[in-house]
Amino acid sequence: MRHFPERQRGVAVLTAMLVVTLGTMIAVNMMWNASLAQRRAEAGLAADQGLAYLQGAEAWAGDILRQDKVEFPQSDHLGEIWAMELPPLPVDGGAISGRLEDLQGRFNLNNLVTPQGDVDPVSLAQFERLLATLGLDPAAAGAVVDWLDADVETHFPNGAEDGTYAGANPPYRTPNWPITSTSELNAITGIEAEGYRTLLPYVTALPSGTPLNVNTASAPVLASLSDNIDLAQAASLVEQRGSAEFVDIEATFGDLLDSDARGRIDGTSDYFLLTATVALGTHQFTLYSVLQRHQSGLAGAVFRSLGVQ
Repeated sequence: MRHFPERQRGVAVLTAMLVVTLGTMIAVNMMWNASLAQRRAEAGLAADQGLAYLQGAEAWAGDILRQDKVEFPQSDHLGEIWAMELPPLPVDGGAISGRLEDLQGRFNLNNLVTPQGDVDPVSLAQFERLLATLGLDPAAAGAVVDWLDADVETHFPNGAEDGTYAGANPPYRTPNWPITSTSELNAITGIEAEGYRTLLPYVTALPSGTPLNVNTASAPVLASLSDNIDLAQAASLVEQRGSAEFVDIEATFGDLLDSDARGRIDGTSDYFLLTATVALGTHQFTLYSVLQRHQSGLAGAVFRSLGVQ
């Protein structure tokens, strides 16, 4: 009986410790949940704010393109104001930067087939030359053609139709439809990740039949136009052009290209890629927007992607 009060005191101490422990755990859990809720709210606010800034950048780019079309309708080249990269500008809570690129200075993958879905031999030869110039396997061009063309017959000798992709995990089929994003190249056999990264700056996905703007095309793309133009000669053409335009495209390329190829080049553009990035505190958002400029000068987005090109 003499030890009974001591046992009671021991039980009381243990009970008190248990209550304090439980209280501490509950308090910590409440603080953690409150912290997560605050971070979610901050992230949501930053996302809304960032999207508003990016939409503003898209509107700004459209106005620049409209002004350029009104003032200089006959040519688009790298010396114009739209081609100048926007340095980081301060905004409330962070900074925003952006740049415009002429997508018609790249090889258009959808030109590999006609609007009717048939193979375009001139564009196919050009794409094979571009792959070879970049150190990639020209045979991959056949698989890209089969990805686009309207039939299910394998392009000889290096094509790839449904049977090639049926064994993938998960299996998939060729769309037999125009490419909407160059990222589709990752799904085409013969084009590995490293090859895709090499090819990405030189290709685009625009409506079939869109001409190439030689005033903004890079040396590898110019070299792909003909067997008569090697990479060194193409680099010389780019140097000759500089940040301006070819004064006379017909005179410059007349002896280098046959009539079919000459009909596929131009000096103006209707499609541009806007890359706009906004940083707000620890949050960063990037918008990739394909802008189509009409004859009136007005430009609108035909494709947008947040975070992934």
